[in-house]
Amino acid sequence: MVVFPVPRKSLIRVKIVKWKASKNKDVCHCQTCEIERKITNSVKPSTIKKLLTSPKFLFLVIGWIGIVLLTMQVANAEIKTATWDPYEIMGIKESATLPEIKKAYKKLSLVYHPDKAKAGTEKESEERFIDITKAYKVLTDEDARRNFLEFGHPDGKQTFTMGVALPKGLVEGNGMYVLGFYALAFGLGLPYFIARWWYRSRRLTKDKILNKTMGVFVKGLKEEDSYKDIIYTLSGAIEFKENADIRPKEEKMLNAINGSIAEEMENRFGEKFDRLSDNSIAAYRRKARTLLYAYLLRVDISKKGASNQLIKDQKFIVDKSIHLLQGFMQIATVKQWLNVSCALMELQQNLMQATFPGEPNIKQLPHITTSLLRRYNRNKKTPVNTVQQLSAMSEDERKGMLKPLSDSEYLDVMEVAQRIPKLAVEKAVFKVIGDKIVTTGAIITFILKLRNGEIVSVEVDQKEQNEDDDEEELLEEKKKNKKSLPLAHTPYYAGEKKPCWWIFLGDPKVNRILVPHKKVTDIVDEETVKIPFPGPPKPGVYTFSLFVKSDTYIGTDIVQDVKLKVHDPSDLPPEEEVDDSISEPEEDSIAGQMKMMREQGLASALAGGSAGKKVENDDSDSDSDSSDDDNDANYVTESDSE
Repeated sequence: MVVFPVPRKSLIRVKIVKWKASKNKDVCHCQTCEIERKITNSVKPSTIKKLLTSPKFLFLVIGWIGIVLLTMQVANAEIKTATWDPYEIMGIKESATLPEIKKAYKKLSLVYHPDKAKAGTEKESEERFIDITKAYKVLTDEDARRNFLEFGHPDGKQTFTMGVALPKGLVEGNGMYVLGFYALAFGLGLPYFIARWWYRSRRLTKDKILNKTMGVFVKGLKEEDSYKDIIYTLSGAIEFKENADIRPKEEKMLNAINGSIAEEMENRFGEKFDRLSDNSIAAYRRKARTLLYAYLLRVDISKKGASNQLIKDQKFIVDKSIHLLQGFMQIATVKQWLNVSCALMELQQNLMQATFPGEPNIKQLPHITTSLLRRYNRNKKTPVNTVQQLSAMSEDERKGMLKPLSDSEYLDVMEVAQRIPKLAVEKAVFKVIGDKIVTTGAIITFILKLRNGEIVSVEVDQKEQNEDDDEEELLEEKKKNKKSLPLAHTPYYAGEKKPCWWIFLGDPKVNRILVPHKKVTDIVDEETVKIPFPGPPKPGVYTFSLFVKSDTYIGTDIVQDVKLKVHDPSDLPPEEEVDDSISEPEEDSIAGQMKMMREQGLASALAGGSAGKKVENDDSDSDSDSSDDDNDANYVTESDSE
């Protein structure tokens, strides 16, 4: 990795930056990122205020208040327990005999019998005498006494019920209101929220994109679309209509922004900007397209009279556009469109770095402006337009180029240039597990070893397939202790982003993706990526193009050719003889299917295979444009020179 010298007066600042990075997920702390982060935070609504005004939060608070009040009510409630004990009523012990029970009954009857009661105590004496009589009958009846001793009741085991009721103070006098509340909550509220949740889930795809938006993308995306066509189709997303539709008095602001966009397009590229001012498309679509162009050209819309709401809309549209590109990628991958897939990946790079497609990728570094580049490249035979060119310059040349910048700004440029990963292919081979050569119909594993650092000259050769797997096992062990890359330098993007890469195989000659992309991240030192795919149905030499495309940085992509030589199964070395006592595997077993695939190829083993594309045989002298119905996948071969 290139190391840039740092001025001594900036060493203290380097330490401060490193300390901040370690405390804040290693985010970029260049001046541009810090300024844009402050602007984003000032425009973004307060998280606390948004939380306090959220309906879900208010409903949660009300629910917890209700639970607390109910808990207090239960804790302070008096528990009344009434235990009927005939021994206690009679004033005798549980071991009392029948004569003792009769004696106690006669004694109590003389005191509490209604005829013997004193004046004024007739009612109390009557109730007391009823309990005494009941207790006497229980204790003198053998079955009733046994039931009481065993179950606590003279009639035997009893059933009981429990329930939870509202407090009396809430119900008494307010019965109609309570019933009305229950009717609204469970009769209308609960069905409404369930229906709303169901409707929203049905509206979205698994990637949280509206189904209507995917319909717009399917109709609008074409095989030969350029970035302008993609932006036009992207601006038709229904999410923009629902969340960032044009508002009253915004038309004037958007016209001023369109004027700035047209001026920038003319000055930078000599192109005219179509403002789409007629009524041929929806107003929300024109607004989204204008704000996307302004973002990519770094037009400060706040200086054009844009309101805070319009600035918020632009940030929403940019952030949502990066998410919506996943929908485009799904469509392009299913249709195997290579050029459109590459254009979509490059457009995401432009959105992450706020640079217009076709501009020098050195502009993703902080403080590098169009005027600075024009001033320096004016009389240069080889203009400096890439980060790689800046890295290859000597210290004096860099200082001469960046002379208009201050020491702190120069340091920002150097730090961000070092922050950008520099990938190189160290090894790219095709292997078949268990075989030394690749045969038709086999499941091939493409093994790619990437290194992040200095560029390594690598010769990709089919002979490397014969190497041992010790190196791969060592890399697997390294993955367990793998480090993470710092977050990307994306000053104009509202969120934080970790660098990732798409890796796939394609054929530019026929504009097709041959092996769908796989996304990887955290390539700190080196990384080994394995991509399995079904092999070609016919032998030959197949030339693919390997694509390693970043989803964050511009100008760091890798495109190089790799060759795959496919042999006929008859070229496999003879298998070792086995004991005759071992029977041949049955056709329905897994071993039998693997044997059939090896002998006949994958295309013959799978019934109902689809027709493929063009294939050149090793012994053919000229190209053929006719299709072969025996092919099961899309591959292009080159004549075998051997």
